[in-house]
Amino acid sequence: MSTELTLYGYWRSSAAYRVRIALSLKGLAYRQVPVHLVKDGGQQRAADYRALNPQQLVPLL
Repeated sequence: MSTELTLYGYWRSSAAYRVRIALSLKGLAYRQVPVHLVKDGGQQRAADYRALNPQQLVPLL
């Protein structure tokens, strides 16, 4: 069973960086979706992201 991992994060987020390191160390394939924390008042506050993560935090795996 193969599940594609998706990492939503901001490129300057140290938390997202640590998740990327862990995924690489585990050898897990994933795709990244950028979430800009400043543009448009913070893309993490958009309704589509809020549906994925009600806490509106990044990173989200």
